[in-house]
Amino acid sequence: MRSGIICAGVSCVDLFLYGTEPLATRESLSMVRETQYRPGGATSNTGRALAGLGVPAAYFTVIGADANGDILLDLWKADGVDTQYVVRTHEAGTALSTVPVYGDGKRGVYFYPGTNDIMNTENLLGPGRRNLQVLRESQAFHIGYPPLLRCLQGQALADFLSIVRETGVIISLDTTPIADDTTLRAMLAPALPLAHLFAPNIEEAAQITGQFTALAERARQAGADIETIVTMGELRQIGEDLLRLDVPIVILTLGPNGAYLCTGDAAAIRAVAFAPDDLSGWADIRAFIPGYRVDGPLNTAGAGDTFTAAVLTGICAGAVSLTNAVAIAHCAAALHVDLSQRQRVYSEIVALRQSMPVVTPANPHLAYAMKGA
Repeated sequence: MRSGIICAGVSCVDLFLYGTEPLATRESLSMVRETQYRPGGATSNTGRALAGLGVPAAYFTVIGADANGDILLDLWKADGVDTQYVVRTHEAGTALSTVPVYGDGKRGVYFYPGTNDIMNTENLLGPGRRNLQVLRESQAFHIGYPPLLRCLQGQALADFLSIVRETGVIISLDTTPIADDTTLRAMLAPALPLAHLFAPNIEEAAQITGQFTALAERARQAGADIETIVTMGELRQIGEDLLRLDVPIVILTLGPNGAYLCTGDAAAIRAVAFAPDDLSGWADIRAFIPGYRVDGPLNTAGAGDTFTAAVLTGICAGAVSLTNAVAIAHCAAALHVDLSQRQRVYSEIVALRQSMPVVTPANPHLAYAMKGA
């Protein structure tokens, strides 16, 4: 019987520097109040969220045989994630993000990509591709941030996912923004038909579908974010463009403004493992789903990865309705963002969702859509 979810892709150690200020000059000194190591990257964020939801999670990734790699392994084990398939190498050092957090709450990032630059099909699948058997025993495979994986982009990423897909897992693909209308599409388009679930934020989705430049300019003129000015018509168009790239389940995330879910027809959905016999809650869905209110002190880091982890959890648990699964994922992300809330397993979140207040989107187009739903 299949069990668990494999997380792969970008991994790094995050070194946070709290209570500091930007350097006055290139060679000046800035004092730091506190430092903290955290596991970073899509692999860490999604795996930690899955473990918190009560889902067995394991990592396929590459780190250095160095001190930072030791720190990262200890942090992963503390999160309750299986690290036995992690590859350690002397070819490059473990990736490191140094993150100064300034007094006004803003932050900078200095990023050393390290072993992410050498991650490829062979080292992720292990000697003799022995990790394929692990995939055959798992439910889902999630890979994050290919734009930061130099050897897993374009056709190379497609070739890798075609091998993974043969094991029968659900494939979930995550990305990062590139900030133009061509580069991200070239990195991801060949691989998108191999994915079953794609949940980009609206900025990333607009880049892939060629609509980012126009949306970004309109947002700039309005002094707002894209998620606050995008219309329902534009969401539908972007969603349909991604469905035409043969992704059966597309979720466009809009931060606190909710998410837009669109899915393929019955033939496309039948190709997704764990889809129910009755596809009425899975196929041909076009739905805006609002998020939930957050009341406590906020920390949005990793919220998107928590959302995706919860969607995958719902799918693997046999969700009858994808719309409901997305709503539960919104609840999980809200609890992650709210620092006053403790981490909850998936079953607790399902029950808690009934009492959580829904957010009226700041985007007037989405607020109107929610009112009419």
